Amino acid sequence: MYSKKYIFGDTAIYFTETVIADEKSVGLTVLPKSRKFDETKFMPDPLVQVAFTGDRSLLDYSRGISMKNRESTLLSVEKQTADKEGVETLLTDGKGNYYTHSLCYDKETGVFSVTVLYENKTGKTKTLEFLQSGCISFAPLDGAQKLALYRMTSAWSRECKLKKDGFWELGLEPSWANYGLKSEKWGCIGSMPNRGFYPFAAVEDIDGVIWGMNIEAPFSWQMEVSLERAGVSLAGGHADYEAGHWRKEIKNGERFLTHKAYFTVKEGGGVNAVCNAFVHYQDRRLKVPASEESMPVLYNEYCATWGNPTADKIDAMLDALKEFPIEYFVIDSGWYKPEDKNWCNAIGDWNENKSIFPRGGLKGVAKRINEAGMKAGIWFEYEIAGRDSDVFYNEDMFLKRGGSVLTCKNRRFLDLRKAEVKEYLTKKVLRFLKENGYEYIKIDYNDAYGLGCDGAESLGEAGRQIAEESLQWFDLLQKENGIIIENCSSGGSRIEPYRMNHSSMCSFSDAHECNEIPLVAANVSRVIPARQSQIWAVLRENESDSRTVYSLCAAFMGRVCLSGDVVGLTKEKRELILNGLNFYSEVKDIVRYGDITDIDCDISSYRDPVGRQIYQKEYNGSKLVITHFLGKENVVEIPLKEYRLDGTYTDLDYEEEDGVLRIYGKPFTAGAFLLVKRNG
Repeated sequence: MYSKKYIFGDTAIYFTETVIADEKSVGLTVLPKSRKFDETKFMPDPLVQVAFTGDRSLLDYSRGISMKNRESTLLSVEKQTADKEGVETLLTDGKGNYYTHSLCYDKETGVFSVTVLYENKTGKTKTLEFLQSGCISFAPLDGAQKLALYRMTSAWSRECKLKKDGFWELGLEPSWANYGLKSEKWGCIGSMPNRGFYPFAAVEDIDGVIWGMNIEAPFSWQMEVSLERAGVSLAGGHADYEAGHWRKEIKNGERFLTHKAYFTVKEGGGVNAVCNAFVHYQDRRLKVPASEESMPVLYNEYCATWGNPTADKIDAMLDALKEFPIEYFVIDSGWYKPEDKNWCNAIGDWNENKSIFPRGGLKGVAKRINEAGMKAGIWFEYEIAGRDSDVFYNEDMFLKRGGSVLTCKNRRFLDLRKAEVKEYLTKKVLRFLKENGYEYIKIDYNDAYGLGCDGAESLGEAGRQIAEESLQWFDLLQKENGIIIENCSSGGSRIEPYRMNHSSMCSFSDAHECNEIPLVAANVSRVIPARQSQIWAVLRENESDSRTVYSLCAAFMGRVCLSGDVVGLTKEKRELILNGLNFYSEVKDIVRYGDITDIDCDISSYRDPVGRQIYQKEYNGSKLVITHFLGKENVVEIPLKEYRLDGTYTDLDYEEEDGVLRIYGKPFTAGAFLLVKRNG
């Protein structure tokens, strides 16, 4: 009987023999090292979840619900090696199908990464229909009826909203005879993978132990929680054939490697402890331009010009921004707009409009931005073409499905696999950036091609190929230009871990000026490192001081990106903004390196928000508390304990009394408070 135990930090990893339908395989069980494990009473799911065309299922009632536990998961260990950094396991079915399961451990965060490499040595072509990045099992304390599942729902301008469901609410309880697979499966189909759900899950038991998983998901993905044989398994990876129409032929001698799944287990701290671990791990992996290390403040002109930038408008903004500590100035959409077309549907030709950019064109504008002490940035949506562009009608350049060009309203998607498309984008994007002196690119993406396209064994496989080509362009831009990349997709629709590891930062959302900005900003901070999460603070010359403070305080949860009316601001308003940016500079280390200790939000409706949010982050003996009041008056009390108040950015009334910071909130007001330990 195969049985191996490894200890990594506070986590115990068990590789043990398991039985499904009276047939043997090997499972991976993850537990806190303090918890006992009886492998004779708990049968984990197989650690490699794979299915080929024609596989029989091993569990009753599973077809159409799950592709887990098909006959190809019946594997044995041929070789296993381990050290302090992880475990590598070679498994086989004895028929020429080999799998390398690679588990790596990061001791700084307690996060594990896992991949599965399939190699075909059968002597014939095999067709994969399902191969997950990772599958972990665990035996919870006191039964499934006491478990809770955390997920994050996502939609445009409402990204990464935390959702908690009891297992009993999801039907994840054993039946009286223990028949029938109990499974909750969800995911996203298409090329905007943070739409519907963000690729994250966590399961918490009655003892406060919480298991979390986060997966790389550049294209269609799925996650699945299953209840079977008195245990729970959590799996995730690329969407399977039943969910995402994915089939891939692997010829004899060929290999296929999954993207990574990440998992961790924490005792105490709840879902924030899991999220902190994933975010810190993601932050440690980043390779970004040196200028990004200090989290510089940006200005993007979009909410001032709304897609109609001109040289004169930009020159006026540059003059107005002189006294602000801004290091990047980004020209957003519309710079390519023909005289007789709207900017939104004219994307694709990428011809500079010389009439709105005289005095050296966009190259001259970049030079003036540099002379003002800032790096020049510019917007592209280069993977797509709009109906008002000439290239839109060159149908051979675009994705097709069933032989017809795949069209979403006014957009078509370039087939990034084609040589002529690569040549076109090299000329229109790479050369443009180099020749005109732009050091920053905002890459937008405002529709999705769904299930996939023609050109491979299945729609899903062709769609996956396009997503991989897209990421190669991110890498090429950095290699050729050393450029700063902002990952935008209708705001935050492509902020999954894999693409974010190829980016300098992201647009946290398209929630530019709405009241729910702080709610979305707090949500996104659970999944994206603060130095990558670009949060907009849109300034208006006629808005109240309270609104200015409200916007800036929301941006303090990540990277501050100013926009809006900087031309015409009064002296008093400029001082208020400068005070906010100076406060941000003081707390920047907490923002970047800190742990989220609490996000206390009692608001249900984002569009009609009534309530308050208290956001707290701690680092190295200091604490940042950001409060937002929405829709009604409220009084918030923050226990100071060993802390004292050391700085504020707010126009609210507050007081320190009897070890409590008491904040008096009015509708749509905010405050940011720096606390330091008394002995610090």
